[in-house]
This record gives sequence, structure tokens and C-alpha cells, in this order.
Amino acid sequence: MNDGPSYGGQRNQPSRGFGNQNNQRYSNQGQGGPGGPYQSRGPGGFGGNNQGQAGPNRPRFGGPPRGQGGQGGQGGQDNRFNQRPNHQSNNRNDDRQSDRPPPIEILHLDEHFVVIKKPVGVQTAAIRSRQATALDITREELKSRRERNLRVFTVHEIDKDASGVLVFARTDEATIELRRQFRSRVTDRMYLALIEADLPTENVQPVTIRSRIIENRRGVAETVPDQDAAPTGPDKPLAAVTHVRTVASLDGLTLVRIRAETDHAYQLRAHMSEAGTPVAGDRAYRTRRKDIPRLALHLSEVAFEHPITQKKIRFASIAPAPFYELVGKTAPDGAPVARSIDAEGKSQPTHWDSVSEWYDDLLNDRGSDLYQRVLIPGTMRMLGNVRSTSVLDIACGQGILSRALAERGAQVVGIDGAPRLIQRARELTSPDHTISYGEGDAQALEPAIKATVGEEFEPFDSAVCLMALMNIEDLEASMRSASCALKPGGSFVGVILHPAFRAPRQTSWGWLGAKPESQKQFRRIDSYMSVAPVKITMNPGAAASGKDAITTTTFNRPISEYMTAAAKAGLFINGFEEWISPRESQPGPRADEENRARREFPMFLAFRAVRTETVENQPETKVAIEAEADTFEE
Repeated sequence: MNDGPSYGGQRNQPSRGFGNQNNQRYSNQGQGGPGGPYQSRGPGGFGGNNQGQAGPNRPRFGGPPRGQGGQGGQGGQDNRFNQRPNHQSNNRNDDRQSDRPPPIEILHLDEHFVVIKKPVGVQTAAIRSRQATALDITREELKSRRERNLRVFTVHEIDKDASGVLVFARTDEATIELRRQFRSRVTDRMYLALIEADLPTENVQPVTIRSRIIENRRGVAETVPDQDAAPTGPDKPLAAVTHVRTVASLDGLTLVRIRAETDHAYQLRAHMSEAGTPVAGDRAYRTRRKDIPRLALHLSEVAFEHPITQKKIRFASIAPAPFYELVGKTAPDGAPVARSIDAEGKSQPTHWDSVSEWYDDLLNDRGSDLYQRVLIPGTMRMLGNVRSTSVLDIACGQGILSRALAERGAQVVGIDGAPRLIQRARELTSPDHTISYGEGDAQALEPAIKATVGEEFEPFDSAVCLMALMNIEDLEASMRSASCALKPGGSFVGVILHPAFRAPRQTSWGWLGAKPESQKQFRRIDSYMSVAPVKITMNPGAAASGKDAITTTTFNRPISEYMTAAAKAGLFINGFEEWISPRESQPGPRADEENRARREFPMFLAFRAVRTETVENQPETKVAIEAEADTFEE
């Protein structure tokens, strides 16, 4: 089924995890039920990559079973997470990549050791690898700085698919001392991770997970109870201790701070997975979500004693902003902003100016059937007769609606925050059209209107915001700003993607039944009331074929948020419509059912509101969704 951009992706919300009193495997003291914390061996193994030898403090554990490792598929990804390119050599005789390696940031450099911020997707070290390792890149960086000593030695490792603080020694003496510290429990290692769970964050004590780690017969590392492991020899289990504290939770994800008392290969990922709360994006450990392509694990702090002076020192690396944003928190100062969770990858701007060329091509050069067949005709119907009236087109883009309004005799002012789109709108507008365009913020329209039409502008007869309210962060500010620009009795029309049935990555299509000719299509709704920013890919087909993804930010909100914002702005709702997609499937066994489902689940929601006499001092209005227990039963 193809109604436009694919907004799919499942949002499972596991009930198990930290803080669950019914989970007897883990407690705040780390004690398990009878027989120890693990009653049976898990089916999976440890993720990561099986390349070369492990570092000095890592057991020689293999990677995941065949078919389970790596990043997995990219369908339905959350686009604030963006995998970095695969830097592989085209020369089979070259054991190192020929492409330019990803950059690194050096956090500290002295004659004894160097501390870097390891990018995601880069192995710490390997004997043979087609891709440049962190050790290789660090050595090249030292060479570019004209350092005389180019020797670099591993003292600990970070999983290839994780990122964060990584320490290399530069002398034999420092190598011995730092390896001793990282093998023991002297060092402090603090990770940030997004795990797949909705967990409480207030008045919750840290949880300690204790287990033993061993390599099973298939060459895969797993956690086992003590009695199942040999007490001596190569199969002797390694004690693994992980301390976890929840930070914030939203919409099926929880940000946790993890202190690794021990830090064996893949320890944290195994502990999180066996608790029923795998690290988001961890394909090797049975992640349930496919919208996060990278491992959401970041080593944020490392503390140890200086190998020579014995002074305690600490190094930190702030996790990328999406670690915080996905759970509704503001990223700390210094966190990479306007980027994907892969902070070392390409920037992903959140404003529409960066996608102006693609957007103009969609609406003008190729046209969008949804605009021509549904959105523009429906908006005109909601507005009524606009001839000889003044209309404010909020977030006008390249002017597709403004031109349609002008052709019907309206005097139009179009405001948009993307300069390139405004420039394109002016280029596309005929001299016969009575349209004035200006740059400005939809959350504060008055300065832009004054700059466009003059200080003493007359309030507008109507205002419209077509397919943009869900892309504006401060909804109440934008609604109040629009209301203030209207005459008393003026109309406001808002058109949005349907919040209940078409919320990006909170809803998706599904099928019931085995035979295509008898299957039923349904719309799955995993979340509705949560308010959260989401990045979406506007050209999923082209992106899947290897072209650059065109991404923008949308804000999933329930309908009540829009109604409440309108009421607070002095706007009285007097019209409400739901519009379906007019598209038809190609002939096939599922075509009739797909067409039926399109007619049942609307794609857009439109509402019309009238400004009351005054906007200021509106009473606090709360639009609630209520259901009488004796009328509606769940």
C-alpha cells in the first residue's frame, strides 16, 4: 500500500525490565531467585564483529550466530538515527580502506597516552581489516600533527557499533599500567544507552545485574549461572557486574546511565537484552524495533589514574543530542545538534530550508496528486469564498496554496521560515497574482507581516496553515500568533496529517490472514497521547535506492493538543473534516482490500476555527477525551 512517504515502524513497549517487582531475576541488590539470577541459558549470543584478536581485557569471544550480526535491515528507520557509510576498499589487495576514514576528535594528548572520541561503526583495533580502525585513524592523526612518537597501543575496547571515549597508550610503561587498571575494577566507565522499555524514572533506585560470562559450544559468548560453568581452565566464567539507573522515558524508549563495574566484551548488551530491555538498534541482541539503525550505546565518561603521576583523571564525551531528544529531554550544552544519533556522520538539519529544492520539485515540477486532488480543494472548501478577501498563508513553502488562493481572487500574504522556498515562491508567482511573500517564524508572525506589507497592516479575513502545524515545535505560540493576525470573526483553517491514524512511526499497516485474496488490512496504532519530535524521510523510495535521504522534523501530538491550543488562542472550532487518500492500488489479489482500508482510515485532518472578539486573557481551556464507563467498555 502506498499513500505517500512510508511512516512505518513498530513501537513495542515491553513490560519487563528494571524496577519491575515481578521480575525475580534482577533486584536492587543484584540477587536472583533460587539457583542464581539466570535459570536457563539464553538463545542468543553476543553481538559485535568477529575480526582479529580481542584486546588485553577482552575474552576471545566470537560474534553473533550467522545471520544475526551487524546492523540489519533499514526499513522503517527513525531518521534521527542515520547509519554512516560503509568505508570499504575497492582494491582487494589492500587490507585497509581506500576511502577517506571518518574523522576523530582528540580529547587529550600527552607523551604517555591519547584519548579520542571513537566514531560509531569503527572497530577499536584489528590485525586485518578492510576498514581503518580507531587505532589506525589515531596514528594518522598523530602523524598529521607531526608527532615524533607514532606508537599507539590498545588498553581497552569499545564495540564497533558503539561510540564514546577511547584511550590508547603511547609507551610501554603506560601500556602495562593502563591495561592493569582497565582489567581491574579501578577505572570508572559510565555509559549512556537508549533501551527498549517504558520504565519509571522517579524515586527509582539503581539496579545491579550480576552474572557470569562464558563462550558456549557455538563460539558465542553468553551469560550462565555459576554451576553451569567450569571452575578453572579456558571455560572459567568471567564475573560481570553492571549498575543501571534510569534517566528519562518516553514512547517505548528509556535513557539509562550504566556504570560498568566490569567491562567484558558485549557485557552491557547481553545484560540489557536478558533483562528484556535490549539496547535500541542492537540487531544481535533481539532488538524489537527496526527504526533505529545504529547501536544506541555511548561510553560517556572514563576515569582512571594517570600511569605516571597516579593522579585521578576523568574524560567525558557528550552523547549525540538524539539520545536525549527521543525521551523528551533537552540535550546538554555541547551535544551535537541538528545531527543524527551518529554524531560523526552527516548533519541532518531540522528546518525546511535544507529540503527546499526537493520540496519544490515534488509540488511544482512533478506535482503531488495529494495536493491537487485532496489538500488544496479541501482547504478551499473549508475557507469558503475568498474573492476580494485578505488571506494569510502561514508556512507557505514555495507558494502552491498562495497561488491557488490568488487565482480565486484573494489578496495573499505568504510567510515561511525557509529563505530558499520564499525565493522559489516569488519566482513561480505571476505578476497578475496579488501575493506578497516574506520570511518569518510561524511562532511569531507579526514582525514578518510588518516587514512584508508595512507597519500598519490590516488584520486578515482568514488565515491558513496547510500541512505545517505538525512541523512547528511551539504549537500554542503559532496558534496565538495566527489568531492575533485575524480580524474578530476571521477564520483559521489548519490541515495536518491525521494524528490518530497516520502519526509517523506510531502507526503502521498490517495484515491478518494467510491467503492474499482473503487477508484483511488493518492500521496498527502503537502510541497516540505521547507528544514527541520525530524525524521522517520524505523520499523513502529514493533513499532506499542509495540516494541521500531528505528529512524533516515532525511533532506527534494527539488531536486534543490542537484543540486546546486553538481554544487558548481565542479560536472557536466550527468545522472539522477527515480526508482519505484518493489513490488506488494496482490490480492484484490485495488491491480491493488495500483500497477499502484507504477509505476507512483517513490520511488528513482539517479543522476550521473563528476568532472571538478578543484573544488576550482567554480562560485556561482543556480539551479532554472522556468516556463514560457504562457507555464505552474497553
